[in-house]
Formats: sequence, C-alpha cells, structure tokens
Amino acid sequence: MAFRETSDFDMPIPGMAMTHELGARPWQSPPQMNTVEEGIDFYISRLVDKKMAGRLLDIIETGVPLTAIAETLTLGGVMQGLHTIDVAVLVNPVLVELMEGLAKNADVPYTVGDEDETTEPDPALLKKAMAMMGEAEETPEPEEKDETPEEEPKGLMARRGAM
Repeated sequence: MAFRETSDFDMPIPGMAMTHELGARPWQSPPQMNTVEEGIDFYISRLVDKKMAGRLLDIIETGVPLTAIAETLTLGGVMQGLHTIDVAVLVNPVLVELMEGLAKNADVPYTVGDEDETTEPDPALLKKAMAMMGEAEETPEPEEKDETPEEEPKGLMARRGAM
C-alpha cells in the first residue's frame, strides 16, 4: 500500500477564489479624477466625438432612456477606478442634458427616463381587470363557518399572559 505524498489539508480554503487582497481591484484604489469638473470633462470629450456620438444616437433612437445610459457610463467609470460613486451621481444630470441636446440637434426621438409612465393604465390590463371583477360578482360568497375559540399557546416559548 502506497502512502500519499500530499495532505488533504494542503488544499485551498472554500471561497478563497472569491477574495482578493485589499487594493487589488480598481475601485479600491484612489480615483484618477477627484472633482466633478474633471469627470464632466472626461465624459464630454468622449461623447461629443463624431464616432461615439453616432453610436450614442443609435442607442438613443432604440428607446433606451437617457438616464439609464448616463448611469451605465458612470458606473463603468466607478468600476474602472476613474472616479468615485459620488462624482458619478453628480455627473449624471450633466450627461443627460448633453445627450438630450445631441438628440434634439439630430432630430432623434428620445426618452429622458424621469417621466412617470404609470399615470395611464394599459387598456388590455383594464379589460382583464374588469372581466375578473365581473366574474367575482357572479360567484356566490362562501358561507361563514362557526367560529371556534382558539387554543391558548402553551409551552416554553408562550407569552406569559397566555399561560
């Protein structure tokens, strides 16, 4: 019978692959841009580029809300370690305004994403709800059962007043 040369204890700890050293991720290191102005300059210079503006207008034309596009861009910047999340939150409205202006100049229909779309219900849902209400009115109500007194809880975990 041969002995094993490795021990069962020389294996990685479960979950070890999911942990990293502090500072190993880009968002754990100091950001490259510290101010809102630096963040705005970074994104504006990229969004007004002809190639990027064309792609951006194509995305806007598909109906993606401008707020979602801005949040996606800035979240990517946070994950890359370009800026902090608070800079991203402060840059988002500026990016939405910029994209709104680009879309207006190009005559592209857009949605900002801050509108409340639930003000008018869907007609199909209204018909379905009305049909369900009609069915509910036609069905007889179940007869009431005699109410039996509930037993008081007993045991170790019962309330003191219930004993």
